[in-house]
Order: sequence, then structure tokens, then C-alpha cells
Amino acid sequence: MAKAQAGTSTGTGAGSAHAAPAPPPLARAEPAVSYKYRHTASLQEDHREPLFCIAFNTFDLRHRDVFASVGQHRATIYRLLPAGQFEVLQVYEDGDRGRKTGGGGGSSAGGGGGFSDAEEGAAAAAGAAGSGGGGGRHGSSASAAATTPNGEHFYCCKWSADPDTGAALLLLAGEKALVRVLDVSRGCLVATFAGHGKSINDIAVHPDRPHLFLTASEDESVRLWNLRSRTCVAIFAGEGGHRNKVLSLDFHPWDGHRFLSSGMDNAVKVWSLAPLERLLEESERAADGCVGGPGGGGPRRAFPTRVVQQPLFSTLRVHNDYVDCVRWLGDLVLSKSVHDIITLWRPHSQAKHRRPPPVPEGGGAGGSGAGGSGGAESEDDEDVGVSASGRLGGEAVAGRATKIADFRLDESLRTWFVRFAMDLRHSVLACGSAKGKVFVFCPLVSGASSSSAPLQPRARLTAKGCNTVVRQTAVSWDGGTILAACEDGSIQRWDRDSGEAGGEEQ
Repeated sequence: MAKAQAGTSTGTGAGSAHAAPAPPPLARAEPAVSYKYRHTASLQEDHREPLFCIAFNTFDLRHRDVFASVGQHRATIYRLLPAGQFEVLQVYEDGDRGRKTGGGGGSSAGGGGGFSDAEEGAAAAAGAAGSGGGGGRHGSSASAAATTPNGEHFYCCKWSADPDTGAALLLLAGEKALVRVLDVSRGCLVATFAGHGKSINDIAVHPDRPHLFLTASEDESVRLWNLRSRTCVAIFAGEGGHRNKVLSLDFHPWDGHRFLSSGMDNAVKVWSLAPLERLLEESERAADGCVGGPGGGGPRRAFPTRVVQQPLFSTLRVHNDYVDCVRWLGDLVLSKSVHDIITLWRPHSQAKHRRPPPVPEGGGAGGSGAGGSGGAESEDDEDVGVSASGRLGGEAVAGRATKIADFRLDESLRTWFVRFAMDLRHSVLACGSAKGKVFVFCPLVSGASSSSAPLQPRARLTAKGCNTVVRQTAVSWDGGTILAACEDGSIQRWDRDSGEAGGEEQ
């Protein structure tokens, strides 16, 4: 489905998580922070096309004022200035000839520095040959519906760090199903990863081992990569995997063995890397996707990439439409669908349940996951949702989801691929809308229960002239700055302030 024409979801109904009464509140106390922000700056990138991702560098807090945005075939790296402005540091443009430009890609003046590396031309050529195709996604603007001149359109970016030198790395991915790895300190492309069959929608970097990262693709799979050895370690797909495009990923903040995935099949899944530890160790000894050979023992051969088919936990009952953003909050989960709600919930112990008989053609839930369980359910608990799709068969992992709280958004207009963000202390959660607003919450709720009314935002942030879709927000490490990446190629900035201008505090 092209996102140029599909800014809104096709499912029906409001999402919900069926819950046991009065679940326990979050153990952490609500932080004493201000939720008053004022609008301080804006810029518009000259391509004026959707910015699908924006991300602060939180891997190295020496560079906590540096962030990146991606839109069209361009990635731009900025620095926040104390006066409430932006400085453009570097601009990378993907092209068949590896064309690079210096600073100044935005409307604000900035320092120069482009990407210049002889490897980029070869990598771009390899990328064109390895492209997996897949449907485009270019926002709702009519001008953006055309394919970019060089075929690439970036949808996601994530920061990492070189495990050997500590240099800041920026990972980019999108329409071409390739992951580009940029060494920001040297200003060059250092690696390109190919393997997915369709576009890549999200990237997640391991919190403790930044050379490990995940990618979520429209080919219904998640892949685990080792940046150091240029190896695809595992593919998470198959019997218990997603049945439609995978949209969002997140590693657990302190248990690096667990990660979340969600997608257009309405499912949220928890996966584990624990059974792969020996394989991960072997991947450290690999080189360029191969093991063995001189010094490695035995003939040189392709790395034995593992296919993982069963997650630890899976549920279809928290949302009944596309789940386009999912994040850990401790051991709890925050997830968002196309409705005006972000849900905080607790995944419970999982068990294997025998799948019901396949539903006759034309009945029940389809392989696209367009809504609910659609057939017989496990008798274990009403919260356990197992799709009756005949595509799986055999055993399936299912789990209970206990809702803790809902956070009330507004003006979503059933728009999907809209993502929220939090600061490192999880004291500020920010999510955009389809009409240019940003809603700010405290995610560390206290005393909420499943029967409580949705929690209202602490602040509603607006910017003059901004009335288009906010595709993603970014929150600085301490919650002091909130950025919004918008459909028209603009970036809006709000800074925490003791005054009341720029936002309505609840």
C-alpha cells in the first residue's frame, strides 16, 4: 500500500485492551517537571516533502544537542543552538553516483561538511542491484507521490556508536530496503546492508551492544544485524511472525535480550535474543557475512543466519488496527494505533495454545490482520487473542494484555505512520497529530486503572502556520526540547519555559 495514497488506515473500530479490574499502578512516582513549552524556532527543508523520522543522538550525551532528520532521499544532521535556532552540520543525499552536498540543506544557515567517501559510489551501485522493490510511502502531499529521482526515500534513522572507536554512527533505511551506515565524525558512508525484500520502516539499536541492530520491513520480517562483522544474524518471521508489514521496533531498555515489534497485522509481539547467544558470539568472529577461512578454521562459508518463528509473547487484543508505534516503559508497553489513543499495558506470562481450525475462505480474520480474533479463542483468558487465520496452523504463542491507562490524543483522522517519542528519563511523552499539533504527556502514571477515563495531555503545542501531519516527534534527553518532523518538510521546535506561551498546560 503506497503511503502517498494511504495516509489513513483501512481498519474499523476503536482499539482497546480488555483488562482485569484495577491493575497495579506504575511503581515509579510522577516526576516533578514542568510541562510548559514555548515555540522557539522552525525551518523547512528545501525539498518540502515529508520528514518521516527525526532522532536525537542519545548514545553519546556529549552530542546530546545533535539530531538527524530524514525525508525524500536526504538525511540532514543538525545541532540545536542555545538561542532557539538550528545549525546544519552535514547533509547526505543518496544517489546513483553518490552525490553529496554540504551544510545548508535547511532554511537556516549552518556549518558545512558533507559526506565524501569513494566507497559510496560502489555501495550505491550495489544498492541499486539489491533493491527489493515494495510499495512506496510518500505522505499525503500530491507532489510527493512521484518516485524520487534516484529511487531512494528514507523512512527511518537511528543513532549508534562505533564499538571500537566510539565515533557517532547514523543508520538510515527506507524504500530501497537497504541500511546505510554513516560515520558522522569522518563524514563518510562506511557500510551498506542488504537482505530485506521490501522497504524498511524502522530501526532499533541494542542499548548495550550498539553494533547490533534490528530492522523492520514491509516483507513481514524483522532482521538482526551485526554491524562489526557485516552479518545478518537472525530473521524473525514465519509461523508466529507478523502477517503484514512490520512498522515499529524497540529494544528493552535494560534487558537487551527482549524487543518489541508491531505492524499492520494489528499485532504486538515480544521476541527474545537469549536463545541466540551462541550465534551472536559466532557472529563476532565472522567477517563480511562469512565464517571460516584463514584463521577461522574450515572452509569459508556463508554465516548460518537463524530463522526465529516464535515470539515470547503475541497479542491482537490491544488494538484492532495498524500498530504504528510501540515502546517499552520499563516492563510495560506503550503502543499506538490510528485512533486517538496511546495505550499503556502490561504483557503477562505467555503460553502456547492450540490454534483453532482454519476459517473457511471469506470468513474470520484475514492474513492482513484487518481486525481482531475473528474466531474461536483460547479458554485461558478473555485477553488472549489468537487469530483464526488459516495461514498459520499448529501452535501459536498468545498472551494476556492488561491495560493500565490510555493517553488521549486528538485530530488523528485515522492517519498512520505517526510516531511518539520520550526522553531518557521517561518523564515526557510527545506525539503529533494530523493537524500540526503536538500532545505532551507524563507517561509515568500513578493510580490509573483500566476503568479510568483517558488521561488528557499536560500540554498541547502549536506553531503558527503548522497545520499538516506531524510524522514523528523527538524529545531531548532531559525533556527540555521537543521537535516535530512534519509532512511539509518542516521541523518545529519547542523549549521548556516558565511562561505559558506556545502551549496549554493542563
